[in-house]
Amino acid sequence: MNSLNNTLFAAVKVSLYFLILFGIGGVLIIFVIIPKWVRTEEVLVPNLIGKTYYEAVRILDKEGLRPAKDIQEASSNAPKGEIVAQDPVANFRIKSYQPVTITVSIGAKLAPVPSVIGKSQDAAFDTLRAAGFRRNRVATVYSETYLQDTVIAQTPPEGGGQQRGSAVNLLVSLGPTPQLMQLPDFQGQSAADVLVALEAAGLNVETQYSSHPKIPEGAIIAHKPPGSVMVRTGDLILLEISGQELPENVGRLLPFKHYVSEEGALSHHVKIVIIDDSGERIEVDQPYARGMVIDLEREGVRVFGETRVMVYENGEKLSETLYK
Repeated sequence: MNSLNNTLFAAVKVSLYFLILFGIGGVLIIFVIIPKWVRTEEVLVPNLIGKTYYEAVRILDKEGLRPAKDIQEASSNAPKGEIVAQDPVANFRIKSYQPVTITVSIGAKLAPVPSVIGKSQDAAFDTLRAAGFRRNRVATVYSETYLQDTVIAQTPPEGGGQQRGSAVNLLVSLGPTPQLMQLPDFQGQSAADVLVALEAAGLNVETQYSSHPKIPEGAIIAHKPPGSVMVRTGDLILLEISGQELPENVGRLLPFKHYVSEEGALSHHVKIVIIDDSGERIEVDQPYARGMVIDLEREGVRVFGETRVMVYENGEKLSETLYK
């Protein structure tokens, strides 16, 4: 019995010793070892302003820090490649191996090239000029995707540091490939009907009037090109019409311009409604590139008497102008 008690007592003593040892070890881990693992030494951020990027990398590495992956660029009076800003600033205390954002000068004479893709030629020229660049060669190509007069591509591309005043080349859309068609013979037909048909086919029309002994007034005397000639979309057709164009029927050119919005999608559907003494009509109803100028006076739009012009973009009314 005594032997059993002694054995049990010895086992309890051993267990207590182990518990004490584990307790001491746990205390050391909790209060000594883990804090050392968690606690990271803080260091002062060195001053990098005026240094080159590679000098800055060496200085940061020496202090136990590292540069951020993304390097910022800025136009500055400082020489190209010199650091002009940093984040955090010098003497700010941070933990070791934290990233420091660096901004490098691209020089006072350098600037990033703006993107003009999707803009009209005029809007692209204005954007380039405002950014300190100028246009150079403008090449054109037919495109089923981009509207006529819209910039498709540019060189140099957007971004990067380029010399201010340097040239940017543009590739501009001519719109869809013109469709070939055979011109009918319109002699003797009503000029009003022929004008509607030619404009619907995408042809440009000019008219002139003269008297004719046999062809009724308001009918076609002749036209250039003549019938059976192949023409394509956008070609000019000159119509000679029997009779005399009366001054009261000429009207006056409408001095109206609309600048298509440069925000949002690559194109905006523009509708321009005109109400004058001849009635109400839709003069424009098609998509246009951002920033494009719609000049109704240049397009030869004539109106009669008091005129009201209403402009819609993508179904939303933008303006209403009254001409007396």
